[in-house]
Amino acid sequence: MIPAGHTASPSRRIGRYVVTGRIGRGGMGMVYRGYDEALEREVAVKTLTAEGILDADRRQRFQIEARAAAKLQHPNIVTVFELGEDRGIPFIAMELLPGADLEALMRSGEEMLLREKLEVVVQVCRGLFYAHEHGIVHRDVKPSNIRLLEDGTAKIMDFGVAKLGASGVTKTGMMVGTVHYMSPEQIRGQVLDGRSDLFSVGVILYELLSGRRPFPGDSPTSVLYKIVSEPAPPLEVDCGSCTEALRGIVDRALSKNPDERPANLDRLAQELSAVLSALTTGATAAEALASVAASQRLLREGRIEESVRRLRVLAVAHPDSLETRRALRTATREMQRHQQALAPERDDFPELADTMRAPPTLHTPDQDMPTVHLPSAAAAFSPPSSPQPAPAAHAPYAALERPGAWKGLLVGVAAALVAALLAGGILRSGSGSSGKQRIAVRSRPVGAAVLVDGRDTGVRTDGEVEVPGERGEVTLAFRKEGHQETSRIVRLPLDDGVTVTVDLARAVADAPSPAPDPAPGKGDLTAPAEPAEAGPMGKVTVLASYPVEILWRGRSLGRGTATTVDLPAGRQAVTLQAPAQFMRTTVRVDVHAGGQSGIEAPALGKIHIRANPDNCQVLIDGVFVDYPPILDRAIAVGMHKVSFRWPDGARMDETVEATREAPVYVMGRKE
Repeated sequence: MIPAGHTASPSRRIGRYVVTGRIGRGGMGMVYRGYDEALEREVAVKTLTAEGILDADRRQRFQIEARAAAKLQHPNIVTVFELGEDRGIPFIAMELLPGADLEALMRSGEEMLLREKLEVVVQVCRGLFYAHEHGIVHRDVKPSNIRLLEDGTAKIMDFGVAKLGASGVTKTGMMVGTVHYMSPEQIRGQVLDGRSDLFSVGVILYELLSGRRPFPGDSPTSVLYKIVSEPAPPLEVDCGSCTEALRGIVDRALSKNPDERPANLDRLAQELSAVLSALTTGATAAEALASVAASQRLLREGRIEESVRRLRVLAVAHPDSLETRRALRTATREMQRHQQALAPERDDFPELADTMRAPPTLHTPDQDMPTVHLPSAAAAFSPPSSPQPAPAAHAPYAALERPGAWKGLLVGVAAALVAALLAGGILRSGSGSSGKQRIAVRSRPVGAAVLVDGRDTGVRTDGEVEVPGERGEVTLAFRKEGHQETSRIVRLPLDDGVTVTVDLARAVADAPSPAPDPAPGKGDLTAPAEPAEAGPMGKVTVLASYPVEILWRGRSLGRGTATTVDLPAGRQAVTLQAPAQFMRTTVRVDVHAGGQSGIEAPALGKIHIRANPDNCQVLIDGVFVDYPPILDRAIAVGMHKVSFRWPDGARMDETVEATREAPVYVMGRKE
């Protein structure tokens, strides 16, 4: 709620909505919590990021999402209030949904009653059938796009890749969606109808009932192959007399042939409703319902722990009471929110300001598209005949997917890949016939010579260098006149799309005579050590905006923000490190006898890290940092590896580039 008379600055507004918090971020989309002052209600406001607004294809998908959802007024579909534009930036205002998405609930380990699972799927079927009746195929049905409200209502979200009427955004031969829940015909790039969404619902139903996905795989390629070519493992479920009926429903929903599936989602909903009615569950006793209502009143009064205690007792006494379980789930989440000592969110929303300042130059789908790379597993297959050129690639759109989640699995290529698999492609080994890998290299300023293991490649930044493809590591050195040489150790192989970027510090001109040592306490946190070397010496000053330790030949020479050390004359390799800022770099510097040289440490940027679910450890460059959310964390500019580790062993790694210009955002999602 916004206080009466409060006026928000333009940097905290989207249209007429005051931005009051962040809800989530995707590859090119951001969702904020907003407040409509005119109607005095909270809303969810979705907008494109600064990167997203430069992509005409993304903007078109964004508008499709709004138009599709706005056409569909149904209790099981999220309600869209407005499709607007503010300072050239499109946004969607929609109802703010409490509760949690189905994926988070499934991954939390919290037990769901069979009746609740079936009720959720029946509601999803009804909402999607309504969309199909209005000519809209969702095309990206998955648990994270299904929101469960506190009263058990299921809401379908994110129509960003929907097929809307005669829209030409999604075309035959183009695959859009999330691989685990795709239908075989979607993978093949065929024309889709509502039976494709029905297959996706079947995958969700299988996962809800068994606790695992029907088509698991260690790579997107293997998942795609199984969906198209292999049957799902037999469903393991026991619900008494309705077991066989339920297994038959799931088997038909997961049929490879759309004609063998139920005719439509309304029919599937009817079949599941029949199973629901056959379940032998009695109604919750009146006294238990009264106790649930009393506990909910305690929750509204702020007596959260007392409400949770009462509901836990009720859940033990009435284990089959769906009302009790839902009330306990809501109260437990509320208690967890109060117990978490989260850092307060900044109220300036810098990424929103960056979006509103984005240049109005659009990239059409046919220009500036990313280079197409197949996943490593896909590269092992070769079609039996000369392949045709792949159709233009379009990055998949997902509202809250983590950035770069399926980079390399671009549309069109996947359809050709699966066709090759089905045609009996031949398995190869190795990363490629050339045994080489190309790495994009950048420097600020540009025009630096790039050396690989001391060998001048002839490449100047920004460009690409070729390195050995086998596992190992190489040292990239960047040289530019008037700047300090900077090196990076690169572990191979690198993920597709990773760029090695360095900031080149300007060389400090030699002084005619040695500069005096800085006074103690001025910038130095640790007194510099004297290297025990004979011969002429020179001075090197290291400047940084944060404390940096200076290492030479494995010895620490000092630590501070403006530290001068003595080094033997000649070309020396100096290592700078600052673990708190995740910075370690080796710089070569020419030390002149009786002269002075200078080195600048990399500048700092910001990183924001979230995860779903958020019960995971976050590591940066292999070092444990904290549990998410992590906001406004200082980090040295350059490439970093962000890792997520969940208690059940699930892992996710993301390579990101921190810059001085804007914060970098990372979303971890357990698959």
